Order: sequence, then C-alpha cells, then structure tokens
Amino acid sequence: MKGRLTIFKTKTNALLLTAFAAACTLAVSLTYIFTAPVIEQQKQQDLLNKLTEVLVNEKFDNNPLENCFEYQSTDITGYETPQTFYRATKDSAPYALVFPLKTEQGYSGRIEMLVAIDTNGEVQGLRTLTHKETPGLGDKIELAKSDWILEFNGKSPKAADDSTWFVKKDGGNFDQFTGATITPRAIVNQMRTSISALKPEFDRLFELDNACRATDSQELNNGNS
Repeated sequence: MKGRLTIFKTKTNALLLTAFAAACTLAVSLTYIFTAPVIEQQKQQDLLNKLTEVLVNEKFDNNPLENCFEYQSTDITGYETPQTFYRATKDSAPYALVFPLKTEQGYSGRIEMLVAIDTNGEVQGLRTLTHKETPGLGDKIELAKSDWILEFNGKSPKAADDSTWFVKKDGGNFDQFTGATITPRAIVNQMRTSISALKPEFDRLFELDNACRATDSQELNNGNS
C-alpha cells in the first residue's frame, strides 16, 4: 500500500512539474509574441535616429529605412562582407547615401562609423559607432567628447591621394589629438579612401533595386513631418 502511495505521489509531482513547465513556456511565448513587434519597432526607431543624425534634415524628405540595398566593397566600407546602404532623397531626387564603414588602424584596433555622403561626394555627417580607443585621448572621436568628428562636414577629397585629407602631422588639414595621432589618422585615411572609391560609383549604386520593404517604419518619426 505504501509503495502504491509513493508511486502516486511521484506521478502527481511529475504531472505538476510538467504543467508548471508548460505554463511557463506558454507565458514566455505569449510575452515574446506581444513584445517582439514593439522591440523591433524600437530597433528601427533607434536606427532611424542614427541615420538622420548624419543627414541634413531639410535636404531629405523620405524615410531612408524604406530605401536601401546590400553592397559589398571593401574599398568603400572597409568591410569584407555586404553592408546595408540607405538612400536619402528630396522630392524623389537623390540626396545622399548613408552606410557603415570601419578601419582596423585605430590605436586599439577596430573603429566602426556611420557616414552620409551626398551626390557631390561631400560628407553630410559622420559619427563613431564603436571603438576601444583610450579614454581621455582617442575617445575624442565621439561627438559627446569632442567636436572633432564635425570637421568632415561639407568636405570631399579631390582624389585618393588628396594631400589635404591627412592629419596635420602628415601634412594635411585635419587636426590630431594631443598625445593621440593614430586614432584621428586612422579615421581620416579611411574616409579619404572610402569617399574616393564611392564617388565614381555613386549614381550607379543609387539606382540599385530597393531591398527594404515598407513596414511599420512608416509610423516612425524621421523629423521631417
């Protein structure tokens, strides 16, 4: 009798644990179903905020998230894998391409950035996304720490070897940081290379098929409404 009671309790506990596990799984699944769209929309909004930060607000009126393409060019982006390029337009006319680029030549290695280049090859905006540069020295590439990154605005190299597109220590026009030349040199050199490679390809790239689908991003605020 005692053995049967023990088996009964064991089976009951197993059923209770199974039911509890099923309930937890259901709760997690429902939470994901209801929150996933909100999380995705927030990600899209964060991305849009980054894109519009490097664009001149009055020069575009579309949502760049709805006009993009994938393209691989190490010369342009510094990446060996395809990257997403976003197109900004004004009255449906081309204004700028926004895309990520990187350099591995920072003092502490990789520096990842986001840049917007207009139809004339001029920089509309540049922001540092990630880096491991020395706090108080190399981290001045962050807009929150210094205005140095704004030196690129409205400028375009004449060629891949444009002598003005170097840091001053190398004979160019761009400032370096006191005690930290390697970091700004890496960014200036990468920007000169990237823009020079992009300029002859700009029109062709702008005409590539759209790989972005119209989604709830239509509800996002791009600051032009």
